[in-house]
Amino acid sequence: MERVNTFANIPILVVDSTPVDNLVLAKTLLNEIHNMLSNLLDTGETGVLDLRALPSLGEEGYQFLKNQLGTGEVSARIQSFGHSEIQETAFSGIWWVSHFNQDDDIYTEQIEISFFPEILKSHKDDVVLSRSTLGNLLKTLAEQ
Repeated sequence: MERVNTFANIPILVVDSTPVDNLVLAKTLLNEIHNMLSNLLDTGETGVLDLRALPSLGEEGYQFLKNQLGTGEVSARIQSFGHSEIQETAFSGIWWVSHFNQDDDIYTEQIEISFFPEILKSHKDDVVLSRSTLGNLLKTLAEQ
């Protein structure tokens, strides 16, 4: 005799689908940042959290995260096709990086865990060009 499964006796768990508390999500992100900072120290591996790609923190969670990380001593601004702002947090190795479009709207916001923000590193091709340009300047100055 063939057995027919009617699913009548299978228990069903109803999960509350209310949104995650914004502060719980922000605290979870702080734990992840701590783990990434430990990984940076242990292995040298950098990491990035893209805040725009994560579930919405909401304004409350965003401000909580921003306040907990605080502001450090180092900041930089890059002007290129819009601009980017890089701000060290109160914790060395944790950087708040914001990229803006030409209309000054934020289009990417990241927390970067690294010894030095990747966006601030000079590209090798640029350094090669700088060496050549400076060499030419030195030749010109020597001829004067």
